[in-house]
Amino acid sequence: MRPGELTTFEQMQLIARAAAAQAMSTPSMLRLRLGHYPTGTLALRKRPLPDTKLCSEALDHAKGSLSPAVLNHSLRCWIWADVFAQIDAIEYDPEDLFTACALHDVGLGAEGSAEHGCFTYISAADAEELTTRVGASERSIKRIGEAIRLHMDLTVDRDVGADAYLLHAAAHFDVAGRRAPEVPRAAVHAAIAEYPRTGFTDEFAQSMRREVELRRLSRAATLWRSGMAPPLRTNPLDWKSR
Repeated sequence: MRPGELTTFEQMQLIARAAAAQAMSTPSMLRLRLGHYPTGTLALRKRPLPDTKLCSEALDHAKGSLSPAVLNHSLRCWIWADVFAQIDAIEYDPEDLFTACALHDVGLGAEGSAEHGCFTYISAADAEELTTRVGASERSIKRIGEAIRLHMDLTVDRDVGADAYLLHAAAHFDVAGRRAPEVPRAAVHAAIAEYPRTGFTDEFAQSMRREVELRRLSRAATLWRSGMAPPLRTNPLDWKSR
């Protein structure tokens, strides 16, 4: 098997875990839909894009590799990652985290790979090549690659590392609204105004269907077949009332 591919048993486990996670999130999503938002408001800072050579190269590469809709998703993920870092009181390296956010989807929907069995592995390899060329430390290269490879997992624990944990939280929030009740509405409105979601849901769905065709044994393909479309289509970030 290629790196990133799942056995039949692993696919069955992932589908079962995805169904359980969806069931657990349903009550909180219904409360949001009914307008029952948390009363507390967290004062959040807005961290600017890191001004380093690595981040500049990563952003340029993302702009050249991604469609406008997916590029905006990647830049929103940077904002969401910082939001969750504040909510969860996690310290992180801005350069490494931004690079992981910017490049985590460069392999999404890419042509078939003889070497990699999941688009996250394609994205990670691409990011590792760029970070090596720019001269990042071995530690940063490893952390960025690992964060990207793990971001399609259902869960990522804190002890895996700040970059992996925060990118995962950010990507799942932007795609399916996971942890939406925890994020202040003002932060949501501001981020979407800066990086609009126009066309993202349809394009992401199309890319996931392509992943099923190209890499049927991957986590992405398995999650899509298990019923990822409804959470994507009912993401509270797309509700006009928010």
